[in-house]
Amino acid sequence: MENLLKVKSIVSNIANCLRPEDYVRFKTVNKQVYYEHLDEEFEQEYFSLRLTLMGLIVTVEKNNGTYALIDSNDLKTLTPVNTFNKLTSCDIHNAKNCFIQVYKVFSIYCDKLYNNSLTNFFPPPFDTDPVVQSEILSNIKKFNKCNIIDPSYYQETVTNFNILKELFVNSCLNEMENNFNAHNYDVVGKFIRILLQTDEQNISIDFFNSKIEYPKLTVNDIQLTVENIPKIWAPLKQHLKETIEMIDIFFEDKYSMVPIFYENFVQQTILEGINELLELSDSNQNNDTEFLTFFPSVYFECVKACCIELPDSINGSMNLPKGKTYQQSLNELLNIYLEPYVVRYLNLSTGQFEKDLERQFKNFKIEQENKIETDLLNMTTKEQTDSEDQSMESLKKNDSENKINFLESFTKVFRITNTKKEDNEEKLNDNLINLMNTNLQNIKKLINLELCYNIVQQAHNKVDTILSFQCIPQLGPLINAKCEEIFKILITVMNRNHVTPAFEKAIDLLDEYDITDQNTFDTENIEQSVKPLINFAELINIGDIILQMISIFFNNVMVKKQIIDNKNSNKKNIWQNQVLQTKKNFETTLDNFVADGLNIGINKLLDQIKLVFNTSQLPTDYYPPPNDPPRDTIPTKCAKMIIEILSNHCFLLTGATDKGTIDVYQQEIGRRFFIVLVEHIKRQIISTKGAIQLICDVNYYYDFINNRLKQKNVVPYFQGLKNICSLYLIDSKDSKELGKLICDLGKFQGIFTQEEIYEFVQRRQDWIAVKREVQKVMYGFGVKDCVIM
Repeated sequence: MENLLKVKSIVSNIANCLRPEDYVRFKTVNKQVYYEHLDEEFEQEYFSLRLTLMGLIVTVEKNNGTYALIDSNDLKTLTPVNTFNKLTSCDIHNAKNCFIQVYKVFSIYCDKLYNNSLTNFFPPPFDTDPVVQSEILSNIKKFNKCNIIDPSYYQETVTNFNILKELFVNSCLNEMENNFNAHNYDVVGKFIRILLQTDEQNISIDFFNSKIEYPKLTVNDIQLTVENIPKIWAPLKQHLKETIEMIDIFFEDKYSMVPIFYENFVQQTILEGINELLELSDSNQNNDTEFLTFFPSVYFECVKACCIELPDSINGSMNLPKGKTYQQSLNELLNIYLEPYVVRYLNLSTGQFEKDLERQFKNFKIEQENKIETDLLNMTTKEQTDSEDQSMESLKKNDSENKINFLESFTKVFRITNTKKEDNEEKLNDNLINLMNTNLQNIKKLINLELCYNIVQQAHNKVDTILSFQCIPQLGPLINAKCEEIFKILITVMNRNHVTPAFEKAIDLLDEYDITDQNTFDTENIEQSVKPLINFAELINIGDIILQMISIFFNNVMVKKQIIDNKNSNKKNIWQNQVLQTKKNFETTLDNFVADGLNIGINKLLDQIKLVFNTSQLPTDYYPPPNDPPRDTIPTKCAKMIIEILSNHCFLLTGATDKGTIDVYQQEIGRRFFIVLVEHIKRQIISTKGAIQLICDVNYYYDFINNRLKQKNVVPYFQGLKNICSLYLIDSKDSKELGKLICDLGKFQGIFTQEEIYEFVQRRQDWIAVKREVQKVMYGFGVKDCVIM
């Protein structure tokens, strides 16, 4: 044995396994052990290890061989209550001194526990205050960890400590029960915090949960309407408020209890309440209509009552990141449980929205079919004529102010805040009524602007509702996808069920329109308008309004609210996004309808003009009898009728569509009218005297084209025609001069070829007399004209 004590490693290992009091005895076995083996360096390690086991931080200070000494007076003030609050770390050189002072404070308690001496365990002055006792118990537990090197002592101490602690906890529970029943909640909170101090969080939570009720949502006594939903959540809001106030009293900021309670509240009250409210039991999974109608209100009123409007809480605000409120934290927790409901709502919304749109358009179709039958029975011919005349007058006025006011109001509705939305919507409705009452009456049996406006507003509201669920960040991609789907459904259903049938019907009416069936050969009663074309122009106007509403919706909602990436709105990426493709297809469809309808309409307009030429242009207009008295130089009745017809139709599209379409429409009418006019002149017999009347009429046509239509591409045709008319003024005596003019193509703006000019000249009344001289100039001299020199 004596030889073993000479080996330093063996001595060190033995010493490390000894409790402090045994270590002191062992160190005095002999001088070698005392001075050589268990020297100062070893003791630093020995006591440092035990301090570390208690949870203290042992540091090693390097400062030229010197180190800071702990004030012995500070160590002497250590008590079982404040030891580990005042002493959290020490330098390794002070480890022995620190340990001795801590040992003096707690060794007596550990020895009592080891010996199972639990009676009067806490000496005065600690024997009456349970708060202090809980702190002492917590500190004893920390100190006893240094005894782990002696397993038998440590285990016995721990066993008896747990018995003592159980007695202490039971005593606290009794106090909590009695005071809770007496509504002394401050005292209850005191004992809950004592239990928390002794690491008995579970017991504290269990006690609290045993005293808290989770009420049911009251739905039987209140009719389920959007207006009544806040009343349904009001009792739960009050219960939450009172319970969170109680938590603040019980737990203060010592233990985060609000999230635990709130999660239980969501599971046991909110979820069951929503299921019952919306009848989402397993046996009633198909009640989608009621779910879609009320879920948004149920959800947002729940968030408002059970999160946003809750008062601030000390306990609820524990452990939150900077800038985040506990109400926001509760909302996030609530969303975890309500997310499946939101996903279901989003998935059902698009299909239901499409069904609603289909139903509304179907109802409109049925109403119009019934109304047409009734109108045919009740409306007199005069009433129908008055209605058509009113529509014609409104188009003549070219009043686009109502349309502009409507679209401006419509745009504002997409931009304004909720506080002003109601007033602006009222103004928008007034502008819509004015627009409908002024110049869209005649076409409302084919297409209903008010219905289209309501449909767009419904889509806007639906998108706003879906976007309101962006408070659940993980649903962002799904929310954007559903908003895109709503926009596509809006365009697709409106186009398929309303816009396309209206244009197809209008084009069919245009195509079937026969001008000869509408007029008698009485020139006094010839129609001055092509009514299907007027109706089609009104339809173009409505189509343009609908298209602009769609564009406003797209720009102010889909783009500005970042549902659609604005970068993808350019032409390069248009086919990479179905929303942009759907919008573009709708625009193309309207453009094609407009082009086809206007082409047919222009043909019908020219048929009307031809009929007026054929029935109203008298042979004597341009070939008056020789004894006919002089006439006033004014346009013929036929010319006036022609200009009236042109005036009624050339400006139908002004304010109804874009300037490019209007220009193409007016230019096409001008060119085709020119062709018809040329053909008409070529059918007339024109005398020198009648040429004055022809020039007057052509000047009348030219004035309309140049000063009213103002299409520069068309003006040269009529300028050339004016110069053609001057050929009829030349006297037959100047037939050679006439031939020279025929050869001067530049005089006629390059519009006519020599052969075409020759055809005009053939319509002279004296053509037989001037033919030989004219041909001489045009084709060369004959044999009789040759002279031998």
